[in-house]
This record gives sequence, C-alpha cells and structure tokens, in this order.
Amino acid sequence: MSEQKKEMAYLFVAIGSRTRDGGHVTRVSTKAEYKGTALARVGDIVTHDDGSEATIIDGAGFAAAWGDKPFALVGSRLSNDDTITETLQDGFGITVRDGKPVPGLFDPAYTLPPIVDTDGGVSHA
Repeated sequence: MSEQKKEMAYLFVAIGSRTRDGGHVTRVSTKAEYKGTALARVGDIVTHDDGSEATIIDGAGFAAAWGDKPFALVGSRLSNDDTITETLQDGFGITVRDGKPVPGLFDPAYTLPPIVDTDGGVSHA
C-alpha cells in the first residue's frame, strides 16, 4: 500500500485581498501581476476600515520572490497581528510538499540569500 504524499497550496496575495480583521491590501511595491491584478510581497501595506495601516511581515520565503522580498501568501501575517485570509485571484501561488520544507516560509525574520549576478553585481533569488 503506497502512502499518499501530502501537499499544501498557498495562493499569492493580490491588491484588494482581505484579512481576518477586515483589512484589505491597498499598496503594493511591485509590477508583478497575475491576470492584470497586482501581487503583494512582504513589506506591502494593508489598510483597515478605521484607516489604520499594517505591514505584511512574512510570506513565501525562498519559494517565490520579487526583487529582494518574498511574495505574500494567504496566511501571511501583518505587523498588527492580523492575517491575510483571502485573495482576489485563485490560480497562482506555491505548492509545499510534505517533507520538502521551504526556507523562510511564513518566517518574519527571513531574508533572501544573495546570489552572484552574471554582470558581477550581487542580487537576490
């Protein structure tokens, strides 16, 4: 009898995505888009109904990034202890397989490792 491998899919957060406490992603810092909808990453802004703002503090880790910061995922946490619970897109994200941990996944202390660019500079994965 073969064991079935478990996997978990996490969707990328898009502008307008909602949080548990009623906030929504209002400002993103990338030009990355999926089907015309801008995607958020760690450091982007969520605004709540009372006008307060919070920052996305964790995300996809090494699995997916734009520039020097990971993309935000459904499940990403905010600086005010809120959590992103839904996104406005349903077709783009990452899959994490059981036994294959992703470095930095939902880790607010994670920073991408530097890599050597072919032009001799340093960039990030």
